[in-house]
Amino acid sequence: MSSSGMITPSQALSLEAFCQLQGVLQEMATRLEGTGLLLTEADLEFYTPPSALVSGSPPPPSSPVATVEKFTVLVSKTFSALLRGHSLQQQDVDSQPEDREAEQHATPPSAGYFVALTFDPQAIASFLQHLLPQVQSNPQLVEQVTLAAPWLGPNDPLRQSEFTLQLLAAMDSEARRRSLLEESCTQSCAQIQRDNLEQEVQSRTQNLQDAVLAAQTANRAKSQFLAAISHELRTPLTAIIGMSSTLLRWSFGEMSDRQRRFLQTIHSSGQRLLELINDMLDLSQLEEGKIVLQPREFSLSLLVQQTLREFQDMATEKSIELELDMQVDPRFDQFVADAQRIRQILSNLLSNAIKFTGQGGRVTLRVFADQYYAVLRVKDTGIGIPEEQRSLLFQKFQQLDDSYRRVYQGAGLGLALTKQLVELHGGRISVESTVGVGSVFTVQIPNQQPASAEASAIPAPPADHLLGRIVLIESHEETANIICDLLTAANYQVIWMLEDMIAINQIEVLQPLVVILDLEPDNRAGHTLVAQLRQNPATKHVKVVALQTAKPLEGPLTEAGLAVDGRLLKPIQPEQVLPCIFNLTVDSVVDV
Repeated sequence: MSSSGMITPSQALSLEAFCQLQGVLQEMATRLEGTGLLLTEADLEFYTPPSALVSGSPPPPSSPVATVEKFTVLVSKTFSALLRGHSLQQQDVDSQPEDREAEQHATPPSAGYFVALTFDPQAIASFLQHLLPQVQSNPQLVEQVTLAAPWLGPNDPLRQSEFTLQLLAAMDSEARRRSLLEESCTQSCAQIQRDNLEQEVQSRTQNLQDAVLAAQTANRAKSQFLAAISHELRTPLTAIIGMSSTLLRWSFGEMSDRQRRFLQTIHSSGQRLLELINDMLDLSQLEEGKIVLQPREFSLSLLVQQTLREFQDMATEKSIELELDMQVDPRFDQFVADAQRIRQILSNLLSNAIKFTGQGGRVTLRVFADQYYAVLRVKDTGIGIPEEQRSLLFQKFQQLDDSYRRVYQGAGLGLALTKQLVELHGGRISVESTVGVGSVFTVQIPNQQPASAEASAIPAPPADHLLGRIVLIESHEETANIICDLLTAANYQVIWMLEDMIAINQIEVLQPLVVILDLEPDNRAGHTLVAQLRQNPATKHVKVVALQTAKPLEGPLTEAGLAVDGRLLKPIQPEQVLPCIFNLTVDSVVDV
């Protein structure tokens, strides 16, 4: 509201707000108890608005014909007011382009009404003078307007305050209504957005499901194709390999060196192609879940030696030294697994090691076994594998570098197939490698024998002959052998494990008196195992002996708050082992 007591024409209100202002004036007329004049445009048969909303203001931007105007005028001895509203929906056909542009920038066409509210007696008197010619046909209205004109004067302060309070209440109600409307619109828009988003999510989810289904269908079709084509290729290849092998061993006539060399190439190429086809067939069957293990008991040492002999000629051709380090206790030599697949795993690892090892290198096969696991470790002095490329090792049809493909033969299926065969046994495969030094592939295969059979396969000595059960977790063979021999001779039952990560569940079942394990500062797995033992109610009573190099017991062990009951220093001194264990088994804490 301006200082002159009016809402200026430049201010726009909605039609609902304008009607509320009219209602406030009509309410004021009611309070005056019929002592005043109240007129609206509805009381006139014909109404032509004046050229200006209020005295002194510019004319509205529309012609009289096009103008839609509402008004309410209240005149009394104590309170008078004039309310006029000019519709914004009309376009000014006579105004200049720049005037129309200014109007569009001032207020949008959908805002409702330009509003003028004034309490000025002169402005109201001027408006009444304008109305007189338009009410001549109604003598009663002429008389009312004529009689009301002398009443005009300054408004009574009490009436003015009363109107102002009613006006504020009406405007507040309008503000609340707009707020509710905006909130409702906001909620509606949010709901529409949520609905649209939900539809989009559903659409994308369906697209993803369709894509996954299509990929699975394509993968099954690929596997079926590989299986079918592999069988078709193997039949003629078998004839080629068999006949070329026969010709190499026996011929009807003399054969030149060149002919023999060509024949040997045919035979060896056929063999490589047959191996590739067999790998592709196995891989496709694995992916389809068609390969089922056929576990049986076999001699682990015999299978390893036979497999190694098959690669002796291949190693000799490159002057590679092929070594076997068999660390299998005769009690655990009989192992239960799919012997054919174990041989295939070993063959793939040995073939890979020899292929990537240069002239005069060395390939070593180490084998460990206990009643639970067999560990096959193939170490070579080959080219090594960069760390950033190790993630490609067990993927199908992958070689570390395209340049290798030109130097080393292979389609990149061997390690992918090996990994799947290992996992089919419930085992795991890992690799350690240094570029220019060599690689070490380690395969851990669990014994496939049922738990009840395992227990009966390795009978435990009578309880009254044993001093107690001890679990040793140590990957260094020499250290483990010394400790096992000493404790076994002292009538302890020793169970040797290679991995910290898998030991917690077995310790909980075995309930040993003591656990001996490597707790060097860099062995985080060992630290984690000790923490688990202390937190587990079933194992927190188990004594823990730390294997460490000759240095004070400090660093990560102390910082981690891991409580150990004893310590054995490396290299192991035999005279230290038994006193440490004897004292612990009679509930005495030692630090050797």
